[in-house]
Amino acid sequence: MKKRLLAFGLVVIMGISLLAGCGNSNNGSSSAGNKETGAETAAESGEASTGGEVELTFPCIWVGTDSKAEVFGKMVEGFNTEYAGQYKIKIEEQTDYDLYRDKLRTQISTGTTPDIFTVDSYADLELFAQSGYLMDLTDFLADSEMSNLFAEGMIEGAKVDGVNYGFPYENAVIPIMYNKNLLEQVGVENVPTSYDELWDVCEKLQATGIFPTTQMTANNAWTSMLWYSYAVAAAGGADVYTRGLDDPAFVKAAEIMQKMFEYTSSDAVGADATVVNGHFFNERAAIYTNGTWILGRIKTEAVEGLYDNLAITPGLSLDGQNGGAYVTQVQAYFAAAKQDDPAKEEAVKAFFKYICDPDRVLELANSSGALFAINIDASKITDPVQAEIAQQCSDAAFLIGHFQGMNSTAVVTEFPAALESLVLGDITPEEFVEQLKAADE
Repeated sequence: MKKRLLAFGLVVIMGISLLAGCGNSNNGSSSAGNKETGAETAAESGEASTGGEVELTFPCIWVGTDSKAEVFGKMVEGFNTEYAGQYKIKIEEQTDYDLYRDKLRTQISTGTTPDIFTVDSYADLELFAQSGYLMDLTDFLADSEMSNLFAEGMIEGAKVDGVNYGFPYENAVIPIMYNKNLLEQVGVENVPTSYDELWDVCEKLQATGIFPTTQMTANNAWTSMLWYSYAVAAAGGADVYTRGLDDPAFVKAAEIMQKMFEYTSSDAVGADATVVNGHFFNERAAIYTNGTWILGRIKTEAVEGLYDNLAITPGLSLDGQNGGAYVTQVQAYFAAAKQDDPAKEEAVKAFFKYICDPDRVLELANSSGALFAINIDASKITDPVQAEIAQQCSDAAFLIGHFQGMNSTAVVTEFPAALESLVLGDITPEEFVEQLKAADE
């Protein structure tokens, strides 16, 4: 399964990268299910349509401070206006990604599936499909009107046992970001390309009171998980996930993480994304990694001038090997509840067509900095940083999924606690990996 996931991640991002290169270059055991039971769950928001306006529930994470919130919100409003009296999307704001994941898993496991929802990993899509509560979108996505919107292989790669229960929408493209102004303050003119060079830069930054990197262990340890992903890529190469957690690269990457926590803020253990972002946004820390969706927030929330002072790079090499990688993953799949009411099923399909319109997706990309699985005219990406990331991804030595997306839910859930024990010195790098492996047994 991990080999299949890796292949799919590469297909997804290669499709986007090829588009970007042409241009100027943003957390059950049975699959049969019971149709009547599924229909009951899909009807939680109302009875079967009798000719009136059909309302669909949509717990949405692209709200609040999310960089996609404004434009995606306008997309929903536009859909509701265009289909007024026929269809209506009811947004249920979900401002905490981790709570949203937990809530969604509970809803699906208890048969109260939302009409429309997003999942952030193929593993969850596969798991939820086993419930029997998800809508079969295979024929809908196979129609040329939809299939032509995606790069070749993307819809096929999202299938679970030959069935499309969802489709990729947002892509996670993860650059490493440097504050050039802070680097220049300590005499660093060139960004590092290897871990040895990185440690040298970190020493210089730390000597002046600047936090070299930003790390965290709370919630899903998101940004530190991304740093670990880059370390795994450098230690193990493009096919490391196909070899599983027994590969020594995962131990070596844990050793790298131990050292990275020597070059971070004193509040890193127990820190969440708010702390991590705050250090980088306010120029207390110089080196950061996150997905392209964060670009919009850096523009609007960070200190003046930071966005224009960003240096963007792919991954670092280790012992002269595996440099220039890009960590990538499908960040959001759209899926829907199985419907007993044909009118509600048509409403779902109409909404999916609406939000996949390339012009609307281009506006969403330009406003947020996020990148998407929909074919868009990459020459119309207006932001130079976003365009540079797309070009670097196209030119990358290899593309590789992030650790969260390439492992089981059990391993992902265990990662933060294991990481905290590792950096506190309670366990060794070898024990860190063993703890992750034990979670998957």
